[in-house]
Amino acid sequence: RFRLSGRCRGVFRLARGDRADLDLYAENGAVTVPILQTARLTLRPLAASDSTAITEALSNWDVTRWLSQVPFPYTRADADSFIGMVQHSPDDAHWAIDQGAGLIGLISVKPDLGYWLDQSHHGQGMMTEAARAVLTWYFTHHTAPVLSGHFAGNAASRAILTKLGFTDTHIETITPVNADTPVPLQRMVLTRDHWHTLRSAAQ
Repeated sequence: RFRLSGRCRGVFRLARGDRADLDLYAENGAVTVPILQTARLTLRPLAASDSTAITEALSNWDVTRWLSQVPFPYTRADADSFIGMVQHSPDDAHWAIDQGAGLIGLISVKPDLGYWLDQSHHGQGMMTEAARAVLTWYFTHHTAPVLSGHFAGNAASRAILTKLGFTDTHIETITPVNADTPVPLQRMVLTRDHWHTLRSAAQ
């Protein structure tokens, strides 16, 4: 279970044509998100002070190679630019995943669900925990399905998505920004009805 906290202002449209009752605009025009609290994690807005942790985590090829929009090598300038973009992007919701001592990963819904976690925290169920909180928040305020996907060979990510209830739709071929050759991407989807069915069965 998780708690929702934080105050926001304005109107936020996460999915076009889909009504949202949360305002995610701060007074300075930056986009913020509600804080989501899980048993072990705090999901909070990104801050400029997260730049070092992001740079260190994404300098690890074993993390970055599974991400389609992350360059490699990854620099502090890349992290600073990314944080600035996120803070002023009205159609994206990004959360820093914080275990108490700073950022250990990132999760977003646009409405594609995307995520990464510092390698030192893999295999502990943290991404599933974070994603459940984000999906519960999303489907509380939106009706549009959530899309996601994983590269061929990324068994860990597939395990997370299937555990959350995502199902396969099709395979497409894309060229990640950190690669020179196209790779297959398994696309997946999760509907609001299926999510609620799964959550009801789990209670």
